[in-house]
Amino acid sequence: MAVNVELQECIDSCTECADACRTCADACRGMEGMEQCVALCEECAKTCERCIQAMNKGSTAECENCADICEQCAAECEKHDMPECQVCAQSCRVCAEECRSMAATAG
Repeated sequence: MAVNVELQECIDSCTECADACRTCADACRGMEGMEQCVALCEECAKTCERCIQAMNKGSTAECENCADICEQCAAECEKHDMPECQVCAQSCRVCAEECRSMAATAG
């Protein structure tokens, strides 16, 4: 079964987001005041992975939830000046937008 272009773009965004979140969590782990950043990045990466698994099975049921956690993670990472946080925030914003769009088209 061929995956449609929009679905593949959303999968790609989730993959990039999960990678950025893991990189950010690793960079911030153990730093004072970064506990919330690490926790949200880890949660976001796991949620993106669940969303990817669902989309690979043809379901967009996780997309709305994924968009929500991506937005929360982006908001947290935007508070920090570290390059990893800024990259993560941007990736989360893109992923949230893709997932919202996918959830909306799924009805």
